Amino acid sequence: MRLKSTLLAATLLSSLFTPALADKVNDTLVVAANKEIQTLDSLYSTARENVILSYLTSDQLVVRDPETNEYLPALASSYSYVDDRTVDFTLRDGVTFHDGSPVTAEDIVFSFEWTASDQAATKRGAFIRGWFESAEALDGETVRITAKKPYPLMLRDIAMFVQTRKAGSYGSASEPNTNALTQEFNGTGPYRVVSFDMGAGVTLEKYDGYYADSPKSTDGAKTIVIRPIPEWGTVSAEMISGGVQFSYTVPDDTAQNLGTLPMVDHIPGPTTRIGFLILDAGGVTDPEGPMTHLKVRQAMNHAVNKQAIVDHLVGGSSLVINSLCYDGMFGCTQDVTTYEYDVEKAKALLAEAGYPDGFDLELWAYRDKPVTEAVAADLAKIGIKAKINYVKLSAFSKARAAEEAPSMHGTWGYYATPDVGAIHNHFAAGSNRNLNRDPKLEALFDAALSTIDDEERTDLYKQALQMSADMAYHVPIYRFTENYVAGKDVDFAPPSDGLVRLNEITWK
Repeated sequence: MRLKSTLLAATLLSSLFTPALADKVNDTLVVAANKEIQTLDSLYSTARENVILSYLTSDQLVVRDPETNEYLPALASSYSYVDDRTVDFTLRDGVTFHDGSPVTAEDIVFSFEWTASDQAATKRGAFIRGWFESAEALDGETVRITAKKPYPLMLRDIAMFVQTRKAGSYGSASEPNTNALTQEFNGTGPYRVVSFDMGAGVTLEKYDGYYADSPKSTDGAKTIVIRPIPEWGTVSAEMISGGVQFSYTVPDDTAQNLGTLPMVDHIPGPTTRIGFLILDAGGVTDPEGPMTHLKVRQAMNHAVNKQAIVDHLVGGSSLVINSLCYDGMFGCTQDVTTYEYDVEKAKALLAEAGYPDGFDLELWAYRDKPVTEAVAADLAKIGIKAKINYVKLSAFSKARAAEEAPSMHGTWGYYATPDVGAIHNHFAAGSNRNLNRDPKLEALFDAALSTIDDEERTDLYKQALQMSADMAYHVPIYRFTENYVAGKDVDFAPPSDGLVRLNEITWK
């Protein structure tokens, strides 16, 4: 029901007598983040908040244009392919870190080598170690990046994962300090960190020394404050009173309620994130487990009422998916084997597999609890009694790494990359996200990520997605919608990839 809560109504009344705490006049945008930023160093966090923060504070050699999907020179003034695995980057003149020191070829080489280093133990290293061979300063302004083999997502990885750091930022090679930039940060982006406290959040200001002609917008507010506010009721109250002017990933009911008020806009938009179940088809947690049977996995696919989840729990622009991708993404196809919602068919398949009474199942999850509960309720209808282990992401990741989770309610945002290859770690050999352990499927993804021929990649992705659907290795459920709320003075257009770029938000 789209009814205003008592909290919203009461806060609205009080706000009539309370001046705004952050506004257009002060050129200060206060953003509510549902999760706390725990470090300023995005090399050591894959949290969405850190992705958003790093876009403001750290420029890389290139940046992706979300509208054209082109990779535009950023710290580099230009780049060129030497061959199908080698790219030369010419550095831009006059680029400095926030401490005023120049960005050099040595810094770029250091950034690649540190990110990829096992010793550095960055959260980003796993994304590039598979392809990265070397970074070499050819001269003072040219850096050559060489891959081990042709890799079509090289520029994506450079833009997203190879965070630019000043050489020596983490101490000596013999005694590295991986916490060196946790509390204080020296970046290259359009905003510099003014203050940081895990309880209070991050305050950023435009960097006066930022280079001209950047592909990133510099039209945003002079000051941006990212406040951690875990309770959506509190976010609602702050939006109404003026203490907060923007928030993202807002639950559908909260966003719709706020959108009915005169001082708040509800702005829905698309996102690259999808939701699905990961099933232990390969017997990783139990070699004789029920999900090693194809008919059991098919039954689970038939049991989940995807459309009801989209209609009643996700809302917005969410859509049912049949593959682990969405229409419009490079290499995606939804024209695969599908499993309509059919409880009786699911029961029959379970019986054929030798489980007429169902079985007990551990279902791990770390977000979107109502969806996980709906999935568990659907599985219960066919006799699968799912015990939900709803934990924080850190515990979820630990259980996944230890191969202790037989089924997981997974989500994947593709790092805002509209390319099927960006989910390859769910199909890659040796990945703890890959519970199907199918060598044929692994080979298809490996081949797709070893060529820069787009036609060949498209065909390989199609084969892989069809095989995954035929074998029911996952239960694809939905493409997320992204709900934003903004104050009436805020001028915001939802990005096509769902990645909030706070520097692009302006005032009306």
